[in-house]
Amino acid sequence: MIPSPKILYVDLKQDDPKKSTMRKLRDLGISKEVSRREMNHHMVLRADAKTMMLHRDRDIVQRGILLIEGSWNRDDLLYKFHFSVERKLPVLIASNPVNYGKREKLSSAEALCAALFITGYRELSREIMGKFHWGHTFFELNGNLLDEYAAAESEQEIEQIQKEYGLT
Repeated sequence: MIPSPKILYVDLKQDDPKKSTMRKLRDLGISKEVSRREMNHHMVLRADAKTMMLHRDRDIVQRGILLIEGSWNRDDLLYKFHFSVERKLPVLIASNPVNYGKREKLSSAEALCAALFITGYRELSREIMGKFHWGHTFFELNGNLLDEYAAAESEQEIEQIQKEYGLT
């Protein structure tokens, strides 16, 4: 059995703590909060990264995946951080109660699960989303997209999938 990747996050303390999906996962023993000094040692999910998450990133994710828990409304604060390995997710639809139905407004847990799913950790992805009462909806909204994104071999294929679904 392949071990699960380390799931880490840095909390910028910008959001309502009661709505923090990464804090919930921490409380369940699934994720670990790390300091800002420890951020650069893992693959980081960022909306403004230049490189798209692909299945072939599995080896990088296996070493650890880091999410930045902060407000989408304050992403300007993230520009001062630079990471050695950054990936962005393809377009997906949020299922969380705050941004339900909005494109690219995923909770940290949704982003984490999308990255895990795309890189072949499908069971772990589903298990984690099962911790949220709305989690199953993420797969209802994005199931076909996630399957196709996970099968894509290049960013060009991802872009084509997004065009076919009218997401560009």
